[in-house]
Amino acid sequence: MDSGAKRHLLTDAEETRLRKLIENRSSDSRLDSLTLAYIEKISGKKWKDESVLEKIRAAITVQKDSYWKEGERRVVQYKGGYSVLGYMAYQMPGYVAEFTEFFVRLLREGLIRDHVRILDVGAGPGTVAVAVARVLEMCDGITAEVVSLERSEVFREAYMAVVPAFVKDAGDHVTAPRPIAADITETMPEGEFDLIVCSNMINELAVYGGEKTDLMMQLSTHLVADGNLILLEPADLANATMLRDLSRDLKRRGLTLYAPCNDIRGVHCSVSPCWTFATYADIRPTKLMFALGGDTEKFRFVNTDVKFSYAILRKDGHRRCGYRVPAAAKRARLAQLKKHVGKRIHVTVSVMSADIGDAKNYLYLVCDGTGEVPVYVALPAHHRNPEHEALLSAPYGSVVAIDSVLVRFNPKQNAYNLLMAPESFTRLIVGVAGPSAPDKIAALKEKYGRGSPMKSGGKPPVRRRPDVKRK
Repeated sequence: MDSGAKRHLLTDAEETRLRKLIENRSSDSRLDSLTLAYIEKISGKKWKDESVLEKIRAAITVQKDSYWKEGERRVVQYKGGYSVLGYMAYQMPGYVAEFTEFFVRLLREGLIRDHVRILDVGAGPGTVAVAVARVLEMCDGITAEVVSLERSEVFREAYMAVVPAFVKDAGDHVTAPRPIAADITETMPEGEFDLIVCSNMINELAVYGGEKTDLMMQLSTHLVADGNLILLEPADLANATMLRDLSRDLKRRGLTLYAPCNDIRGVHCSVSPCWTFATYADIRPTKLMFALGGDTEKFRFVNTDVKFSYAILRKDGHRRCGYRVPAAAKRARLAQLKKHVGKRIHVTVSVMSADIGDAKNYLYLVCDGTGEVPVYVALPAHHRNPEHEALLSAPYGSVVAIDSVLVRFNPKQNAYNLLMAPESFTRLIVGVAGPSAPDKIAALKEKYGRGSPMKSGGKPPVRRRPDVKRK
């Protein structure tokens, strides 16, 4: 492995093409065509045939039921052709969009070489390979070799029906040979890789607790010195908290947690439970989703949200955010909130969620690595002013300083709320400001009219389970 190969620096033209790729939230038409063709190959009928659609619906329903089971009762398997078709119809479009945008960020952060060797563990029907091909065909002079491991025979067959044709159509940027039939609980890969990706598969492993940590540590030995281990999981409570616990265990075992968590206080984080996930813009439904959902069951078979939990781990100590809160700074640690209840304080925190508030309040999960229970920053929408924009436009994983927040404890949720007011002031310390949160008061006025009796205020909203439908 040539670890001295140079990192790719995006040109303005490449950046423009990649931005358009991400902004277009439609599923790739080439992937859609290959998926429909594979459905017809497996079924021997037209993809629109109602008997075919009904079997795909049944497969999706079974998979969703399996995903929500926990512990040893949870067994997710893909044995029949229709189980794979259900995955390709319901989950694959969102997963491709997810890794497409995620891979673009890796490029923007200078983590990808001009030639990158990728190990895709639990490749399924080729989500990672397709996403990488979509990105690299927009770039000049970058090539990738994708080595895939997949234990399921039916998934390997689907991979060969989709990936070679997609990669060929996208140009010579990516090589993706036939997936290797392997289960990492039994066999580890050979060689070294710049990128090792475990995309939405750790939750399906029939191992628990420390065994998962051991497996990921073994995988990390196959990274080049400055390589990246990418762990991606669905955003639901069980899987997102599992990934956060796993990433912290890996950090204790000696790996560097590059992102999204920021070590701004220099301590091992012990927040529990830690339910944090990234959010990308929704994709547009595919025509297959429309056919499956019809007019009455869109909520069951149309899957457009892109929400996921992730961790990037390395061996060399390099982190996305190197900022540390100065020891002399008059910023309260979140571990000390108990003694500040009822008082106004200043804090510096990592923003670990998008806005998860309701129609009248902004609400963000925040962390500085020192607390033991979740902490939320809440801003009533009617208090919003320009001094709050650093928080309202802060991207996931950024660091923000917030002055003058009132500390409240919510015993029902075992969490702290930091309440902002008109006099609160925010500054973006680390990160690049993104689009600002929508104006909720304007939205309420548009919906109910200026004479609406609705008033903002009251207690900050309780964080609810997100609409995570894939797993």
